[in-house]
Amino acid sequence: MEQPFESELRTSLKKTRSFLNYILGALLLIYCASGIYSISTNEIGVLQRFGRVVDADVRPGIHFRLPWPIDRINRVPVKEVRRIFIDDFFEQGTNADLYYRLTGLNSNCITGDNNIVTLNCVLQYTIANPHDYLFKVDQIDITLQSLASNTIIHCLAGLAVDDILTSAKAQIEIYIKSNLQERLDQIGCGINVTFIELKDVQPPSIVQHYFDDVINSTIDKRKMISKAESYQNERLPAANGQYTRMLQEAEAYRNKVQDEASGEAQRFLAQLSEYKRNPVVTRKRLYHEFIDSLYPLLDSKIVVEGDSITLRLLQSEK
Repeated sequence: MEQPFESELRTSLKKTRSFLNYILGALLLIYCASGIYSISTNEIGVLQRFGRVVDADVRPGIHFRLPWPIDRINRVPVKEVRRIFIDDFFEQGTNADLYYRLTGLNSNCITGDNNIVTLNCVLQYTIANPHDYLFKVDQIDITLQSLASNTIIHCLAGLAVDDILTSAKAQIEIYIKSNLQERLDQIGCGINVTFIELKDVQPPSIVQHYFDDVINSTIDKRKMISKAESYQNERLPAANGQYTRMLQEAEAYRNKVQDEASGEAQRFLAQLSEYKRNPVVTRKRLYHEFIDSLYPLLDSKIVVEGDSITLRLLQSEK
């Protein structure tokens, strides 16, 4: 009776060992298969082995890594556009409100002409270097917000309040974007600033209506200048045309007078030459020509015949 029991026990133990081997093999297979991973098209992977980076540029696709805890993969969404709000200098901003609760002071930004303004800024960025983004700087959003606020202070400190509230918005956005990117590159945080937008740039609410009056006056001034320039552009071509026409008429009149004077001079010189050759005859001819031209213009004419005292009064018709 004992011998069959021992044989059955050995068989059972053998089957149990075989089953455990299958379980361990399956677990080992699952463990190895856990090293297969994928990177999506908008991501870049950073592969670490025991905490050390072995590949900082794992491209999209299916890859294999050593299973946990040997290797670890960090997926960084490099094509995702992220946005943060810089409201440190905005009266209704969260950070400005927190600063007021802690200190009892309003958080405003000073301008180059010693005025103050409040503003809200929207900043968009993407991840340009996944390795630097993950390991160079801690709390990247806080760092980015702090650097952006500092850049805004530096920019507005060099501008007048009228320019900030009216025409310098694009200039401020370009300055903040370029200078902020330069500072981010210096600390190597792997961030690329793609867009800056200033929103709600205005003076403090307590003096808002005074600034509105100034801005409205500036707008009216520009409208009047624009209207004057339009009038100038409308009238100037007509004035230029009139000037050209008068100049041409004057030149034509000058040429006419010069030609007539030249003709009269030539005629006078011809008469002078004739007079020098025969003075008596020429003088009589000129006298008769003068009388012929003057006679029709006289209302009354008296003709004297030689030395006779007989006079005949002739009335001519007008």
